[in-house]
Amino acid sequence: MNRTVIVTGIPGTGKTTVCSFVEKFAGSFGMEVHVVNYGTVMVEILKKQKQQMERDVMRKTSIDLQHQLQSDGAKAIVEQIERWNGIRIVDTHMSINTSQGYLPGLPNHVLQILQPAMFVLVEAKPSEISARRTKDTTRRRDESVEEAVKEELLFSRLLAGACAVLTGAPIKIVINAEGRQEEAAKEILRTLKEMQ
Repeated sequence: MNRTVIVTGIPGTGKTTVCSFVEKFAGSFGMEVHVVNYGTVMVEILKKQKQQMERDVMRKTSIDLQHQLQSDGAKAIVEQIERWNGIRIVDTHMSINTSQGYLPGLPNHVLQILQPAMFVLVEAKPSEISARRTKDTTRRRDESVEEAVKEELLFSRLLAGACAVLTGAPIKIVINAEGRQEEAAKEILRTLKEMQ
């Protein structure tokens, strides 16, 4: 049984924090869950190629390079997660806001490699996402104007729908309200429990 779950969310939704809580609380749900971050894997690939690049810079590079990194990253992730028992979560983005427009984070060639069983979209109110981006000084975030955030959320849902059509995998939307990351993580775990 395929137990690979893709957890996505636009920058500022708190998906990576939620994923860390999913991993932390999995045992209390009688589950084994492992998380791998797609962006981190791609940065590591670049380092092996002697290229130092922050992930926020990476998404502004050429589309060809990003396609190659997506493909190489997916293959590296599969090699890593095949050794894991339990549910494997891939923490990534449904869309990447590049200098040339929105790029699918999970194009068909990547879906064919990862073979996900489910998609989880972590979302939050546009005002909360905007505020989180403004406060985050550790990253080079996209503009935090609420209208731009609404557009990113829409593209994320549209691309999730396309991924579901291509794979037949269901989509679960989980709201990560301010200060409620643990609740969002537990909602994901309750959904994943049904996969067992």
